[in-house]
Amino acid sequence: MSYFLTWENAAWIYSVIVGLALARYFMFIASLLQEPKAIKFYYPYLVFTLANILNLYWSWYIGKTFYTQIEGHTLAFSLRTFMDAIGCIGALMIVPPDKLLEGFFDMKTWFMNIKRVFCLIMALYTLALIMLIVLFYVKSTTVEGQHVRISRAIGYLVSMLLYVGSAFSKNDYYLSFHGTFTVVGALLNLSQL
Repeated sequence: MSYFLTWENAAWIYSVIVGLALARYFMFIASLLQEPKAIKFYYPYLVFTLANILNLYWSWYIGKTFYTQIEGHTLAFSLRTFMDAIGCIGALMIVPPDKLLEGFFDMKTWFMNIKRVFCLIMALYTLALIMLIVLFYVKSTTVEGQHVRISRAIGYLVSMLLYVGSAFSKNDYYLSFHGTFTVVGALLNLSQL
């Protein structure tokens, strides 16, 4: 049964899902630029949106590498597929429906309406990533390899806790810090491609 769990079998589904999520962001940005409307900007919303775009790109480019590392492992493959689906759902949640863009668009109001569910979904995504790192990725018998594995898991644990905090926070400074932290993390991930 595990011979189906290969990158070749998952690639087209993965590419379509991540590609559609990215296309939705492009349509959102194009809609805002084509017909400039009254927009109330909100920094935390902007940085979380940027972080999601960067993370989708990162996911797109590392997909083959990560999936080929876990080929044949049913649990790992299922967990990775679940993680990618949750990541795309979270990323798509932040993009408002087209009808909200027809008039005045208040980024803060929109973000506060979706923030709790969005942040909890992203915390779940991060938890799945921690589980994959601990159980399957960066398997090494060297002490240095184990330290890399542990430090990555701890870094993502901090990220998960920040998402849980953001889900319940109404503090603009905390949300701004967390959003900026997320963008910096996404840029670090992209710099290692």
